[in-house]
Amino acid sequence: MAGSHPLAGYTEFWDDVMADMEATAEEYREAGWNVLELHPGDVTPLPNVSTDGTGIEVDRTGFDVLLPGDEFAAAQELVEGLEVTDETSAAFDEYDAYRARQSDVVFLVVVMKAETAGEAVAFPLYYAEEQAEPMLERADAAGELRAYLRPLDDSERVVFSLSDPETLFPENRDEPTTEE
Repeated sequence: MAGSHPLAGYTEFWDDVMADMEATAEEYREAGWNVLELHPGDVTPLPNVSTDGTGIEVDRTGFDVLLPGDEFAAAQELVEGLEVTDETSAAFDEYDAYRARQSDVVFLVVVMKAETAGEAVAFPLYYAEEQAEPMLERADAAGELRAYLRPLDDSERVVFSLSDPETLFPENRDEPTTEE
């Protein structure tokens, strides 16, 4: 369905992904991590088929993640606090990704980790594979994706680097598809 939202028809599965994120965050807490959980309102792959070939230059490669204002502020405060006050390189330099797929929609739970500080940020993502193909191709070439967390007014961003983007790609992406 061209032009339809990736979650159309999958809202129940999205609810399951959100529950998985919350359960994953709880497991990290039990292992001694402080975890901030984020609940995006919308996730857009950049670039995507809407921008591909239009002459609109998208210089970002990754996920544009719209957050409620209070959650964005909490993420921003956490990231800035670690960068400013911790000299032991407490940057969010690792992540775990958990992936599921329904038809052509990929669902992810990402947990960014600042291991030396014991801090983690968990958030779910989703994308329709066909819509995200320009992003996936660019990420494959660059070896990196980013998650651009932002509030509604897009006045500021918290950016997480996701090296090894293949963990975020659909499983069996390089295998030829067969038509029935």
